[in-house]
Amino acid sequence: MQKTLRNSVVIGFTSIFLVIVLSAFNVISKKTVTFSSADKLLITADEYIIEEDNPYILLFHQQESSRGEYSIIARKLCKMNYNCLAVDIRNGGSDNSVSNETVKRCRENRCSQGVNDVEGDILSAVNYAFEKSSKPVILFGSGANGSLCLKIARENDYVRAVIAFSPGEYFLPQISIRDTISDLRRPIFVSSSRADTPYVKEIVSRVSEEYVEVFEPQLGEGRRGTLSLSSDNENNSEYWLALLLFFKELR
Repeated sequence: MQKTLRNSVVIGFTSIFLVIVLSAFNVISKKTVTFSSADKLLITADEYIIEEDNPYILLFHQQESSRGEYSIIARKLCKMNYNCLAVDIRNGGSDNSVSNETVKRCRENRCSQGVNDVEGDILSAVNYAFEKSSKPVILFGSGANGSLCLKIARENDYVRAVIAFSPGEYFLPQISIRDTISDLRRPIFVSSSRADTPYVKEIVSRVSEEYVEVFEPQLGEGRRGTLSLSSDNENNSEYWLALLLFFKELR
């Protein structure tokens, strides 16, 4: 079993290396953009472009965080031939020394920060990216915003697939994510730490197995949320390998 795992990891690392090398000559341009949410609140996002015609991955931070959560992750995802849009959502704070500009405006304007308003921010990002590329988007969310990505993926025709790190029932009793996504019919990838895997599996337990990939770390305990992809997790490469294989299946 361990030998098989090691062989798979070696093959996977080779694949990741080839993806990065083959994309090494593509310059990733980054710019900060703004667009309006449903209630006219101005949303700030960092846009990472590797090829103008590429489809988008939309990146949504966990609560009390910011678009800075994805400053390294976005560039790696671009090298898998996607453009990325890392969005400041109104339920955030700061991360990687990047302040959440949307939260600042929301406080200044005393705007609502309920779940429907947060969904409005995410939907505005979906519309922005779809209008730019005319291609369905991939939603990539962490924590509570990962849960909302699953909900929106069920309801929105512009969504191709969804990736959720450490989703959970953050909105009970108003919303049950498990019940809401029971008829979701798009590819989804969910993951967390090893300890949280049973809970994450329960969240997606009512979705048909043909659409669901649950990744459980094997080389260590792993981490919650996007920390599982960071250098703070010494075994982050197995998460990256799982993501690479998921993206490969989407092509």
